[in-house]
Amino acid sequence: MRLAYQGEPGAFSHEACLRFAPEAEPVGFDSFDEAVETVRNGGCGAAMLPVENSLAGPVHPVLRLLADAGLRETGRFALPIRIMLIGSPGAVIDGVRVVASHPVALLQCRQLIAELGLETETAFDTAGAARLLAEAPEPKRAVLASRVAAERHALPVLRADVQDRASNHTTFVLMRP
Repeated sequence: MRLAYQGEPGAFSHEACLRFAPEAEPVGFDSFDEAVETVRNGGCGAAMLPVENSLAGPVHPVLRLLADAGLRETGRFALPIRIMLIGSPGAVIDGVRVVASHPVALLQCRQLIAELGLETETAFDTAGAARLLAEAPEPKRAVLASRVAAERHALPVLRADVQDRASNHTTFVLMRP
């Protein structure tokens, strides 16, 4: 079965697919809308979508989308979320001025952002932000993403587990036609 998710390999949604549906083939999409639409039109058999984070709260774009999607929930999973501050090769934490990530990830790391006085930029995806940093390294820029995203793009973790609480988790739902 092909399993739709929003993001790129290394995103937390990708990790949820691998962990909770290991028999499935994860297929990434740029938006939640595209992931849901491909399930509705038969391109994928199901979608793995985040609906709530323990720190950031409900993922409103997904909840609004699912209200009218015509899909049914067939599973619910809680994925522990460990966020890394990832930099360019050679970067040092004191030199970072800007951090980019998905808006929900930024909300989960408010204490770090305030502590370091970082300017924030939104990205469509945590792993996508890591890929963009790897493509255009900049020592003053960092991203918030998974350790898998850092490893995938050969980027150093400047500080591990930067989410505001160690108990951070995201609830994902498996949606089918």
